[in-house]
Amino acid sequence: MALNVAQPEFATTVAALRLRTWKLGAGQPMDVIDQFTDADFTHIVDDRADVHVSSRDGRFYLGCFPDGRPGGADEDWVTGEGWVIAVTGTAGMPGYRMAFGTDTPAEIVAAVVARVMATSRPL
Repeated sequence: MALNVAQPEFATTVAALRLRTWKLGAGQPMDVIDQFTDADFTHIVDDRADVHVSSRDGRFYLGCFPDGRPGGADEDWVTGEGWVIAVTGTAGMPGYRMAFGTDTPAEIVAAVVARVMATSRPL
């Protein structure tokens, strides 16, 4: 970055900042959900229009919560959580869980889902 420290105020150029545009906004949830075939996954749309996808063996879960994820019986709504991806572990290895906000672009979540799916294979 071109910075002139001899001047009393901060000075730089737009070119030196290398400004970019970034993908923002929730996007289309179907970019994520369309990755799951009916043959290998179960799809459920609940009364809130939240979408739940799970693998036939029950070890993979994806939840899409456009208005935020509901909490437990004695919790408030988890309003910032729009996506949940979870893979159940085994007796010898713990699983993992990832969550993304309601404003995370669906294209970003779709890329993560594609990568997670690439790590799975039939037994």
